[in-house]
Amino acid sequence: MNAQLCYFGGSGGFFALWHILLGTDYNCVLTNTNQSYYNIKGESWPAISDLPTSIHELSDEIQQELTDNQEWKLIVEQTIENRNNTPRSIDSKFYKPQWNVNQDRAKWKETEKWPTNHLTQKSSFKNKLFFNANPSFEDVIQDAALKILLYTDIETQTMLAKSKRAWAYSNNDTDESIKTTKFNGCNVYYQVDEIAKLTDYQVCLQDVVKTQGQSLLDIFNEKINKDNIFHNNMWLNLHTNEEKGRLLNES
Repeated sequence: MNAQLCYFGGSGGFFALWHILLGTDYNCVLTNTNQSYYNIKGESWPAISDLPTSIHELSDEIQQELTDNQEWKLIVEQTIENRNNTPRSIDSKFYKPQWNVNQDRAKWKETEKWPTNHLTQKSSFKNKLFFNANPSFEDVIQDAALKILLYTDIETQTMLAKSKRAWAYSNNDTDESIKTTKFNGCNVYYQVDEIAKLTDYQVCLQDVVKTQGQSLLDIFNEKINKDNIFHNNMWLNLHTNEEKGRLLNES
């Protein structure tokens, strides 16, 4: 089954993505984690999700190829090690680098490990999660069983985007002429309303924070776990007191 998470910059996209990865059995291929394997993967090689627990369990043909190319062998060994450390854990090699956020807020986005949708599509994951920032109409996957839009009010969105140099402020722009509209009782970026019409669920960032991810996991019929709670608190504490006030609806 396919699910899709859409959001506009400054709305907490990676925060929500990791709530889903930590709390469900949906998965995606993350940039810089498996890319090297896909770069060398032969036609007869298994998908990453089908790799065995040891390189010695691969076919004789593949083992011979790796014996002949030690660089490839190291890549496959590392990929197997990464595969055995599930992304759905705060202790995994996938989670920690994503949230090793620099104290310099201008460098916040440098640690982001982006899902690679075309590789997720090629994967053999039973439940695939697609991730789209600043989506257009064409980006919405019509046959996805769960189409989710994450949004927040324009004041929170611009505050977070400015501090992290994301979205319209990626080049430190100070343009205030962002078009807005009303959606679910709050003032939002105008394209939120347009994309909302194409999605099945519209989830407010503040609701995700308040419920420690449960408002998202309800869509998947799952309950939050200790990793979701850790993730929620960790992410919230990366923000200033003023930002926390908006994220907790206290200002």
